[in-house]
Formats: sequence, C-alpha cells, structure tokens
Amino acid sequence: MNFVQLPRPVTRDAKATTSNKRAHLLGLPPELRLKIYEYALAVPNEYMDRPLIVINDRGNTFTSRGRYRALSMCPSWVGEDGTARKLLAVNRQIHDEAEDLLYSRYTLFFLNSFNLDRAGDFLDTLSATARNRIRSVGFEIFFFVHTQTGVPKRTLRQYEQVGRMMMERLPQWKSVIFYLDPRFYFPSSTVGGRELSARGVLYLATIFGSMGKEVHFYPMQSAHRHVLDEAERIVRRGSRGGQDRPSL
Repeated sequence: MNFVQLPRPVTRDAKATTSNKRAHLLGLPPELRLKIYEYALAVPNEYMDRPLIVINDRGNTFTSRGRYRALSMCPSWVGEDGTARKLLAVNRQIHDEAEDLLYSRYTLFFLNSFNLDRAGDFLDTLSATARNRIRSVGFEIFFFVHTQTGVPKRTLRQYEQVGRMMMERLPQWKSVIFYLDPRFYFPSSTVGGRELSARGVLYLATIFGSMGKEVHFYPMQSAHRHVLDEAERIVRRGSRGGQDRPSL
C-alpha cells in the first residue's frame, strides 16, 4: 500500500516566519537599512567625491504633483534610473527613512543649465519633510561664457536672490558648494584681467557667508585662495557682535 503524505497545515508560527521573510528589510538593524538605502540611492557624478542630487533643466513644464513628484518631475535628477522613486514608494517607514537619508546627506546640486528663476517652483514640488531635511545646496558655476554660443549665463545677483529665497524655504540649510567649472573660470583675453574671476569668488563667498552658510569652492584656484580670507574678514566685519561665524 502506498501512503501519500499530505501537506501539513500552515501553523501560526509558519505564518509568522513567512511574514518575517517578506518584511526582512524592516527586520534588519537601522544602520544596516541605511547602508542598503545608501547603496540603492548612489548615483555617480562627475563633479566631486560626495553624494549629489544633480538637477538638470530639460524644459519649461513641470509634471503633475503626486506624492513622489520630487524625483519624477522635469527638471530631473541626472543619472537616476528610477530606483529612488521605487524605494520611496515601498511603504511609509521605508519612504521616511530613505527620504531622510537622501535629503539630509545628499547635496541638492543645480547645473548651470538650470534656470534659477524657477528654483522656488522646484522647491515647491518637494514635500515639506524633504525641504526640512535639506542641509546642503550646490551650484555649477560658469563665470565666463562670452565665446560659447548656446551656454546660459547667470548673473551673480541671481545667486544672491536664490540664496535668500532658499533661506526662507529650507530651514535646516547649512552649507553651499560652488563647483567652479575650469572651462569657464577665467575670462578671455578680450574681456579683461584674470582677477575678474577672483572677484566672482569674493562676491559669492561674501554674500553666502553673510547668510551664515558654510561656503565651499571646488576646485579652488591656488592663485585665488587669498580671496576666501578677504571674504571672511568682510563677513566678520559685517556681523560683529553676532554669535555665529561663517566657515569659508
């Protein structure tokens, strides 16, 4: 006689084991989950050795504003393949943990092609919690583009205006990074002396230093490092009696 072994009924313990397997990520220690998020959200960039959300402007129309609109809109995160959107959409806990890591540890970096006049509209597409977590903002700087057709040129005043706007929208914002693109750093011989670029550095360092931000320049021309010392003196004179001293 052949005996057929019937499958055993699923017990409560077995159901719990299955449930634990499905929720294995949330069962890991928080520090390991953060490592996984860090790996999943890593997007290489060609500017500096730190995590960036590189924002490019590909048009004049924003997409509809859904719950996860921040990373699916136009402008877009350069090089992001959709992993961030998928990770943020898993569940509420993973969304909150990944969003906190993304916006508190990554620098929101605006390419020169981004229209700074639309920066306020862009920040409005981020959730309130995302804006509250942003601590670092960066800009790609093209000082001189006179001989380059089709390359947008910003004014230094635009950087000041966007900085003051961000002070209102980003309550935890602490540092600003300026990437000085070597191709557009020095003026052509027909424009003027090379110290014009040093004046640009001095302006940015002074304006954002007076806002109480840590100011970083990459890569900084060795011939112009003295400019940062001058900017710090200017900021210090302008904020005598204050508690906070900007780091330049």
